[in-house]
Amino acid sequence: MRTYGSKIYFKILFFGTALAGKTTSLKWLYRNVIPEDMKITSEIRSIETSFGQTLLFDFTPIQISPHIVVRLFTATGQDYYLSTRRMLFEDADGIFFVVDCQKMELEHNREFVVEFRRYLDTIEKLRQAEVIVLYNKIDLEDTYPADELGEKLGLNGYPAFEISALKGINLRESFIVMIRRLLERLEQEARL
Repeated sequence: MRTYGSKIYFKILFFGTALAGKTTSLKWLYRNVIPEDMKITSEIRSIETSFGQTLLFDFTPIQISPHIVVRLFTATGQDYYLSTRRMLFEDADGIFFVVDCQKMELEHNREFVVEFRRYLDTIEKLRQAEVIVLYNKIDLEDTYPADELGEKLGLNGYPAFEISALKGINLRESFIVMIRRLLERLEQEARL
């Protein structure tokens, strides 16, 4: 959380493997959950490859009250952008860890859990961030159930939702929980 003038800014980051559904989740939320009067820009800012994969990050700000702005980012999952991902974790207040539930992605997911833990160890403020795990692609065949995959990845300590980024299953609910947690934290800090 940062304060500029009379406004408070929260930063939420969607993190996970390449093609896990980070951008798809953000786009679905932007189109289907965020009211028009909260959108600061008319579209999500993206730089994409010719086949739709995110380069560097996607970004959109939304204003949830006259004094609170939430900046939503996705971190690219391609390995050659590893150094830019670390920068996106700086000052993150909330993280949606998007996990691809397909069995063939288990090892790739494990690599990103290791990377995430490395950020937790080296970015002190990140330890205070709200983390919600989004188990994506539950509607596909040959996937792990969220609880089993969470155990395999060591992520069962975080709140979690089984989602379908394409269909929007549980995205609204997970977003509401994230915003509620951030606002509760703001309220607690105001009382101190």
